[in-house]
Amino acid sequence: MRNQYSELGLGLLVVGVGLIPTTYLLLHSIPLIALGISLVILGAICLALGRSRPRISPEVSKLLMETGMENLNSLLEELCLKSKGIYLPSFITGGKPRAIIPLHSNTRFPEISGPLGQRLIVSCGQSPEDIGIMVTTPGSNIVNMLEMKPGLSSDEISAALTTILVGTLDVATGVKVSIADNKIRVNVIHSRLGKNENSWAVQSLGSPVASVVASLLAETTNKPVLVKNEEQRRESSFIDLEILSNAQEKQNVE
Repeated sequence: MRNQYSELGLGLLVVGVGLIPTTYLLLHSIPLIALGISLVILGAICLALGRSRPRISPEVSKLLMETGMENLNSLLEELCLKSKGIYLPSFITGGKPRAIIPLHSNTRFPEISGPLGQRLIVSCGQSPEDIGIMVTTPGSNIVNMLEMKPGLSSDEISAALTTILVGTLDVATGVKVSIADNKIRVNVIHSRLGKNENSWAVQSLGSPVASVVASLLAETTNKPVLVKNEEQRRESSFIDLEILSNAQEKQNVE
């Protein structure tokens, strides 16, 4: 793949290195010598940017994400699933946080008593109706980009989301988090990833940004997380989430 930063940097270096001795020996022009030095500096910066550029371009990453969401959307539409997806931590799903979409209307949350099987269709509770499909979401792998799991405070969660959404993915300019009991509101400032309201996958799992937020919260709290609502206000996206309890936690309390 062509790297335009490297090509530009190499060109600037060649021009700058050739310009400095020529202007010094022949023209004795200080402004032109300064120009040559500036070109060398700019060339070195462009070469550094070229090396730091990811091997997979943002366009390819976006294409892969959209393809995965479209496939998931087709699956949910074919099964006529309109249930809200529940984001689960890795100790329940095995390996990484995923989401389970109940096959029946989830007016109540199924009490998960232990790790689930590594299958598409899994039993997620004690009732025969507690069956759902377990899927990998846009947030499943991104959580692993963090060096360490954040704490449970709003400041630590906000810092972790800022690292992912602002630093790593560059899809927002800031993140604010407020916590009240088991309710969490996340304000993603200048979010550059929109959502398709008519998409079955978005209606069930939320937008890609909401998926990242819910996956991180599930992994941080070690509890299931539900995306309750998303609201767009001017240049900010507000995501309301709820932390759910599970059967294992109730047994520990008893």
